[in-house]
Amino acid sequence: MTAKTWVIATGSSPAIPKIEGIDQTPYITNRDIFSLESLPKSMIILGAGPISIEMAQAFARLGSKVSVIQRSGQILGREDPDMAAAVMENLAAEGVAFYLNTVVAAVKDLGREREITVRMKNGTMASVTAETILVALGREPNLGTLGLGNAGVDYEGKGLRLDSRLRTTQKHIFGAGDVTGAYQFTHAAGYEGGVVLTNAILHLPRRADYRFFPWCTYTDPELASIGMNEAGAKREGLGHAVWTEDFSMNDRGLAEGEARGRIKLVLDAKEKPLGIQILGLHAGELISEWVAALNGNVKLSALAGAVHPYPTLAEINKRVVGNYFSKKLFSDKVKQTLRFFFSLRGRACGG
Repeated sequence: MTAKTWVIATGSSPAIPKIEGIDQTPYITNRDIFSLESLPKSMIILGAGPISIEMAQAFARLGSKVSVIQRSGQILGREDPDMAAAVMENLAAEGVAFYLNTVVAAVKDLGREREITVRMKNGTMASVTAETILVALGREPNLGTLGLGNAGVDYEGKGLRLDSRLRTTQKHIFGAGDVTGAYQFTHAAGYEGGVVLTNAILHLPRRADYRFFPWCTYTDPELASIGMNEAGAKREGLGHAVWTEDFSMNDRGLAEGEARGRIKLVLDAKEKPLGIQILGLHAGELISEWVAALNGNVKLSALAGAVHPYPTLAEINKRVVGNYFSKKLFSDKVKQTLRFFFSLRGRACGG
């Protein structure tokens, strides 16, 4: 087959770690988990990314005894530590056991059960047994068997080497989906496909922009994010401020019997939004307002002035912006000005 323009969109496969005994021990991945013939009595999940945590809660609720083993000290490593910790606390309350800061030393098939030996942070060894092992340690792009080197297309472990227009090192060959090594989500692949078509078919220069890219982890409650979080701002050395609002202050959340979670608004030194994280009921739906606002460069004042129906969960988006403006409204300078012009008294003006 020959063509003037090519698109590499071969997806990805589960990454299988090089662990002693893994080749001789039965395990499952996300490819197998939805076709199980019976519910495992117990399950060990290797990894603590979105798929791992979603499946951990799901199988715990179905009745499996679930243990999660994670090399680092935090689940959901892309998220802010406090938000990830809140998710872990919710799952722990439902019976999920977590082994953080551990290294898997060996895996062994015991017949009816599987055994995993781990090295703890303090150097001690421990073993965990379960009927089923779910390997969810990330994904690898399906590139190794394509012979891309013969075509002069460069790639690495995470994916293709692409420019902002999603062109490989051969300008007539593009990449989209998991092979980009960027965001491994279905909606990311759809977005990248649009960027590729605009460049390759319409020949209009369009760049992939992930600055305000949203994603959601579908636990209960959900954890949704867009843009840069607090941890990212610290990592980049950016001056920033954080504003929060708890769902316990949201009347619709209380009426639904769900007061867990909060929203975090991260502003840069110029008081422009860097990103938002929402942990709470229907967070994946609530983040959509911020998708429109941030990508449309909507001012915070417009969000603060927008009228939301009462009572709705979406009011929390307005409230967190209101918290930011309330500090300005009731600043010492404003209070002094009000006292001077109106001789106002009362708690709001400190009188």
